[in-house]
Amino acid sequence: MSEWKTLTTQVVYENPYMRVHEDQVINPIGKQTIYGYIEPRGESVCVVPIDENGNTYLVRQFRYPLKLAVWECVAGSCDSQSAEDAAKRELLEETGLTAEQITIIGDIYLADNVSSFKNTICLARNLTQVTDQLDEADGILETKKISIADVTEQILSGAIQCGPSIAAFFMVKAYLEGANT
Repeated sequence: MSEWKTLTTQVVYENPYMRVHEDQVINPIGKQTIYGYIEPRGESVCVVPIDENGNTYLVRQFRYPLKLAVWECVAGSCDSQSAEDAAKRELLEETGLTAEQITIIGDIYLADNVSSFKNTICLARNLTQVTDQLDEADGILETKKISIADVTEQILSGAIQCGPSIAAFFMVKAYLEGANT
């Protein structure tokens, strides 16, 4: 099997957050076709806060492409900050919590067949509630505290359907289980 070969590449749309490319390519079986993909203008984080009692915090946020409010983990753009600093900022904006400790768990690609968007998964610990104000401009509607053990049930029941959040919760859960052995 041969590699993909790019014949031409063209940006067909861009805004401050992303570029949409359309490439003329030859695929691995030798057929010429087009391939469209999204390139982000920056990186992002998913943050799973865990308190001293083994609880995490979910945010309910309106997601414009879905036209729905969904439950997910804290997440957002790095905005030229380090992943640790972005995680702390997003945690405060979306939950009103601060964290003394941020641990980088790993990276995931959100939809690697159509995008190069990457999320850094972060575990936030040693939490303090400093405000109950939520980032309304970003569509944050509410937060809820839930045990990390109940997150799996929420995922399996369909209450949490956000792919990056699901990956983040399972990665953090596996990390914590490994840390306790």
